[in-house]
Amino acid sequence: MKRFWAAAALLLLLAGLAALHVSALGRITGQLTGQLEQARQELIQEHWDQAQTFLDAAYRSWDQRGFYLHTTLRHTEIDDIRASFHEAFAYLSLREDAGECAAVCARLINQLELVLEAELPTLKNIL
Repeated sequence: MKRFWAAAALLLLLAGLAALHVSALGRITGQLTGQLEQARQELIQEHWDQAQTFLDAAYRSWDQRGFYLHTTLRHTEIDDIRASFHEAFAYLSLREDAGECAAVCARLINQLELVLEAELPTLKNIL
C-alpha cells in the first residue's frame, strides 16, 4: 500500500511541475509576443528606433531565460527562434525593408505560440 501512495504522490508532483512549467512558459511567451507585436507595429509605420527598442527588449528577455528554456524545450525550437531574432536584427541594421522585418517579427510570434502549444497537455500532444 505504501508503494501505491508513493507512486500517487510522485504522479501528483510531476503533474504539478508540468502545470508550473506551462504557466511559466505562457508568461514568457506572452511577454515576448507583446514586445514583438509592438516592434512589428512600429516597423509597419517605419519607426526604426522604436522597433529596435522593442526587439532588443524581447531578445534580452529571451536570452536571460536561456538556461530554463534549454532545460525544458527542444534545442531545435530554441535555435530556430534565436536565428529568427538574428534575422530580424539584420533587417533592422539595414533599415531598408520594414515589411520584411515585420514579417520576421510575425514569424517569431508564430514560433513562440507554437512552442507554447507544443507544451500544452492536449490530446494532440499526448498522442
